[in-house]
Amino acid sequence: MLLPERADVVIIGGGPTGLCHALSLYNQNLTDVIIVDGALQGDTGSRAVVIHAATLEALEKINCVDPILNACQRIRATVIRSTRYTIETGTFAPLAKYTKYPFMTAIPQHITEKIIGDEVERRGIRVYRPHKVVDLKPNAENPLFTDVIFEDGHVLRARCVVGADGSHSIVRERAQLKWADPDGEPDDEHTNLLSQMIIADVTLENPPDWPRDTVNLAVSGGNICLFIALPGRPYEHAPEGETVFRVGCGIPPELGAPPHAPDAEYVQKALDAWGPNRVLPPDAPRVVVKQVPWSSRFRTRSSIVDTYFARLPTEVSPAGTVVREGGPILLIGDAAHIHPPIGGQGMNLGIRDAVRLGPVLAEFLRDAPAEGLADDVAYEPLRKWAEERHTHAKAVIKMVKGLGKMLAIPDKTQWVLGIIPVNPSWVRDTFLSFMCMFQWWRARSAYLVSGLGNP
Repeated sequence: MLLPERADVVIIGGGPTGLCHALSLYNQNLTDVIIVDGALQGDTGSRAVVIHAATLEALEKINCVDPILNACQRIRATVIRSTRYTIETGTFAPLAKYTKYPFMTAIPQHITEKIIGDEVERRGIRVYRPHKVVDLKPNAENPLFTDVIFEDGHVLRARCVVGADGSHSIVRERAQLKWADPDGEPDDEHTNLLSQMIIADVTLENPPDWPRDTVNLAVSGGNICLFIALPGRPYEHAPEGETVFRVGCGIPPELGAPPHAPDAEYVQKALDAWGPNRVLPPDAPRVVVKQVPWSSRFRTRSSIVDTYFARLPTEVSPAGTVVREGGPILLIGDAAHIHPPIGGQGMNLGIRDAVRLGPVLAEFLRDAPAEGLADDVAYEPLRKWAEERHTHAKAVIKMVKGLGKMLAIPDKTQWVLGIIPVNPSWVRDTFLSFMCMFQWWRARSAYLVSGLGNP
């Protein structure tokens, strides 16, 4: 498919975030929009696996929520399972007073992406693949426009560029924006069990008899293991009639880096060490990995861009200051923020970035003259959107870090003053088992991860 010569908006990145932004712009009657992506096809692995209430509300605005609800498993609760306790920590039903989606949904990312992609295609929005962007430069005739330069040499002139191109964003790089952990770079990568993780979608022999409408977290040995039943048949090569489960856990740094795509043997060792086999009763049959339709590894870190909106640099002053007098550049999703996967916030936050940007960007472009805007004051709505999203992302990063520290508490006795034995994980489990007897506490936990208070 040949690329055009120009467009009002070029969205770089054809994942769920970029697709949702295109639909949001379409809803604002902005149709001169194209999506470009360097990959030949969309993601075929599940990666993100839950969608929260605030994100369902955003998806409703772009007419994608009904097919997702039809394809998902509705989750009513989150449960922590240890050798000491089984604790329902989050209950979603009480959220009905705030939303018509008082639940979490389990649905693999590639299915979510296909549903959104089908809606994009139905509305006639073009997704150009595979076309890799390698550079952004101010247009020579009018620097208020941006030249999007592709690997094959093609140049596309855009009034606005939206980077939805992931954590290694070329858009962020060419815009010369800072990218760092808001709390400073961590110094515990060699001791933090959650600094590297594996995720896998598996079929099992003797799966634990845990409710299919819960998110389960096995906690042991200072580690956590996620366990969720996925709906339907998410992979054609998975055995028909067998449930596919999402599992994921931290890999201690002393064991070295996990393989790029962990196989059944590797995943089995993880489940034995930290998963269901560690927290189930001793007489329970061993949970055995039969098949791994998809798996991956990743390092966990948090980073956020210093601003979601900037004008493209046009020059560097003699004093070394970047002069920004080019066209508008906006960042959404993983191009703007990343954090560990605890709480399933990444894709959710990106989709909400994308949907909320649509009306703001559409209004900006309708008000801007065709030759571009040189008046810096006119960019104020975009700055306001960027500040709002930056605040929301920092709140999510803080929450996710807090959850990680709470879940990955060492399970060994420490001696206070040399005479008082204290086991931090026992203290956590005992505290949670008491507090979670109260529905208001469980509803508070559900509200925290739902995004309803931080949309």
